[in-house]
Amino acid sequence: MKKEKSSIEKMTNISELEINKTGNKNVFKTFFIITNLVLTIVAFSYLISAEPTDWITESQFASQTEFPGASSYMLNGQNYYFNTPQLSDWVTTNDFMASKLLGGASSGAAGLSAVPDTSSLLPMTNQMNLLAGGGTGLTTRGTAPFYQATFSGQLKMAIESISKVPWFKFLGWVGIGAGIGALIGMVAGGKDGATWGAVSGGIGAGSAYLLAQWWGEKTLATSWVPIGIGLGIGATIFILTYQKEKKVIVEFNCRPFEPPVGGEDCELCNAFKTCSEYSCKSLGQACGIVNPGTTEQKCVWLNPRDVNSPIIFMTGVNKGLKYAPDKNLRPDKTGVVISKEDGSCVKAFTPLEFSISTKDSGTGVGEPSQCKVDYNLTIQFADMSYYMGGTNLFLYNHTETLSLPGPETINKISPELKNNGEYTLYIRCQDANGNFNVDPYSVRFCVEKGPDTTPPIIENTSILNGYPILFNKSSIIMEVYTNEPSECRWSKTDTSYSNMENNMSCDLNLWEMNIDNRYTCKVNLTGIESRKENDFYFRCKDKPGFEEKDRNVNTNSYKFVIFGTQPLNIIESEPKTTIRGATDVVPVTLTIKTDNGYRNGEANCYYKNSNMTNYIQFLETGTNEHKQRQDLGAGSYTYYFKCVDLGGNTAYNSTTFTVESDKSGPIVARVYKEIGQLKIKTTEEAECSYSNRDCNFEIDDGIKMTTTDFLIHTSEWKINLIYFIRCRDKYNNQPNPNICSIIVNPSIFAEGVTSSS
Repeated sequence: MKKEKSSIEKMTNISELEINKTGNKNVFKTFFIITNLVLTIVAFSYLISAEPTDWITESQFASQTEFPGASSYMLNGQNYYFNTPQLSDWVTTNDFMASKLLGGASSGAAGLSAVPDTSSLLPMTNQMNLLAGGGTGLTTRGTAPFYQATFSGQLKMAIESISKVPWFKFLGWVGIGAGIGALIGMVAGGKDGATWGAVSGGIGAGSAYLLAQWWGEKTLATSWVPIGIGLGIGATIFILTYQKEKKVIVEFNCRPFEPPVGGEDCELCNAFKTCSEYSCKSLGQACGIVNPGTTEQKCVWLNPRDVNSPIIFMTGVNKGLKYAPDKNLRPDKTGVVISKEDGSCVKAFTPLEFSISTKDSGTGVGEPSQCKVDYNLTIQFADMSYYMGGTNLFLYNHTETLSLPGPETINKISPELKNNGEYTLYIRCQDANGNFNVDPYSVRFCVEKGPDTTPPIIENTSILNGYPILFNKSSIIMEVYTNEPSECRWSKTDTSYSNMENNMSCDLNLWEMNIDNRYTCKVNLTGIESRKENDFYFRCKDKPGFEEKDRNVNTNSYKFVIFGTQPLNIIESEPKTTIRGATDVVPVTLTIKTDNGYRNGEANCYYKNSNMTNYIQFLETGTNEHKQRQDLGAGSYTYYFKCVDLGGNTAYNSTTFTVESDKSGPIVARVYKEIGQLKIKTTEEAECSYSNRDCNFEIDDGIKMTTTDFLIHTSEWKINLIYFIRCRDKYNNQPNPNICSIIVNPSIFAEGVTSSS
């Protein structure tokens, strides 16, 4: 959950979160780029696939001064004609020239095709059919063909004409267009205006030049139609790619749900079948449950006649500061002045923290309240801008933490504020019934004037200093937090700021402080080696934007250490044998030992069995030995283990074991006399004791029989005594009270051994 920004971020009246609000036009950019690429590929592909035929040129056509078989011809600049046919029957030179798609000494005449040499020209009607896309028509001497009046013929001729353009001129016009477009883009502004202006101008100028070559034997300066088309292409691309950049203030607040003040809707909860305390309180801040747990449980407005506003009083400030009543206020106003212990102003960019408490003004009893703070004097509680401490909860105590720039910094970046370093905060608090103090409680303080001569302070880092890193990971991204806007660098050697090789990406604006009133620098530390301590050194320079002579730089480095680790191992996992118990559910202890990794195996371990989806953390873990008790019924089990150390190294293992339930006491399998001693042998490990009176005794109270392996048990052999023996196994299975495991009578040994098990 993102906490509300600290109120001091707005108190300097310069806090702005700059957002680039631009339209997403990447689709149009992509469309134009792809379209141009496709057209280029298609055109040149067609050119490559054309037949290598020797097409007739304009100069070749003009050089033919006579036609075989004709007695004579005349050329008056307008018509080709012979003496015999009528003048109106022949095509004019202008009509013929108009049939060409492109001019130029090396271009062909479109719309015409060749047939074998003939001795006469065709009539004009046939020639005009040819111009309209018909078949063969006008013939010339020679066998070289003209382009046919088809789309493919026109396209081939156009590509040939373009392919013979002087490209150095073309590139020159593209460069000129790009320069003009970039200038227009810079003047128009917008996001990347100069870049897209250059692209638009270059494409437009290049298109105009190529179209002019295609259009006819004219210069670019007089080819108004190609120029217009080129300008249109450039303007269209620029319009579609132009993005106006705007600055807007956006503030994100994420706070708990806030029921309305008062309690006018409390009774609505009683209409529900069940009205819980949560449901009741959600209807109003002053709602509450009476007669809880009874049939008369109700939700009511607890104190509807409360008209007393909370009283605010200061309870403390952070170390090195003091507070005192503000003597400059009128008698009916309340507030304090905060200063250093010697009465001077607070140092710039150092934490200023103060706390308040609230009481009911009528009863003097502490009262939970919701408090707001503002640097502007408002009339209503709702008009105030910021919740104190960033929370909208109703609390007895509230704390606000600030970190203020000095007047020099504020006046540098926003001179219209003319800040002299003096501030007054106004605080109002309201209770659950909506009563608030009309006259705000004021907190006045000042920040040291004069130039800032203190270097920036690196307060903290997003990763703990001395933190381990995953084995074989050579880089890590982290954040460094400073007390003021700064430019920071890092190096693997402890050297001066100017000699440090690597820059951090830092927040340089005064209003870009985080929730902890710190300024963030992002850095990617590289060159980390495994199995060793890696030292990095940070230094920062404050007051970005100031002249270098006015800036302060760290003379001592902030040393930051990262430990390179090695792989983590699970070297032992238990149990692996059969576990027996005397009950239906048998306690089993899972045990793991880890090594290597970070700090000789320090890790957190987790377990799951075949019936579990997710791992569960061991109850005893965090070192290199890990234990977890499981109560299991009889059966076979497989448990899976996962251990992760602080650097992120992970190890896996598993174990399989069996659980058996043993509810029977030990059985005496053999009784005999050996070397003057009574000996018995049990079927399982056990401890035995005896009495010489009867079986009614506790095993702990009887006479202990000695044993070395808990299977053979020995006692003295006295012929005149009877041995009432009771035995129990390690699971405390034993005979019922007043029942013996076996009774031995040495005097009649052959007949006197009885078992009572």
